[in-house]
Amino acid sequence: MKGPVKGRARREAIISLVPPGRTVVEVGCDHGHTARALGAIGTERRTHRLPQYRDFRLVVADGLQCFRAVDVAIIAGIGAWQIGRILREGPRPRVAIVHAPDRPVWLRRWCADNGWRIDAERLAPEGRRFAEVMRVIPGHEEHRGLQLDFGPCLVGEPLIRDHAAQLLEYWSSVLKHVRERNPAKAQQARVWRSFLQHFLATGSTGGAPPV
Repeated sequence: MKGPVKGRARREAIISLVPPGRTVVEVGCDHGHTARALGAIGTERRTHRLPQYRDFRLVVADGLQCFRAVDVAIIAGIGAWQIGRILREGPRPRVAIVHAPDRPVWLRRWCADNGWRIDAERLAPEGRRFAEVMRVIPGHEEHRGLQLDFGPCLVGEPLIRDHAAQLLEYWSSVLKHVRERNPAKAQQARVWRSFLQHFLATGSTGGAPPV
């Protein structure tokens, strides 16, 4: 029996966050599965990276710069810093669906500091972890500290407890291994551990301390 197709859950999460009736651009469309499913415009930085099956519109472009205006931009599966660069260089989309596998907390904070508000979120299992897919729109992000870092719109997600348990395991391991060698990292781990234990016990993120 075959297992789940790699990336399918994340792809479905991305698609679920796209507003209906909008023109969509997927930056770095890779094999084009998401762009094809949405009837979106797919982009790649180099011609040789364009998908083999070209039954949807494809553009060679770096980020969004070749477009005059963008309704919805999908920027997923690349580094957080690159996502920030693409959004900063514009044009500024009305809606962006973003996912950074490397530094999701950095991306959340970058969005909050650069005029984006998290409007909706989804979790998707990927290996032993969970992909955090966000829909952001221009506006003021009112959440800060661990409420922002954890995901202000994730609390009602079906996979949230599994996600929190995985993060608790990670930060408990960090605390166990760093301790006196890195006091700042150890303190960060303690704060996260306390926050996650509270959430798993109460289902609430209220009263989260800033970090």
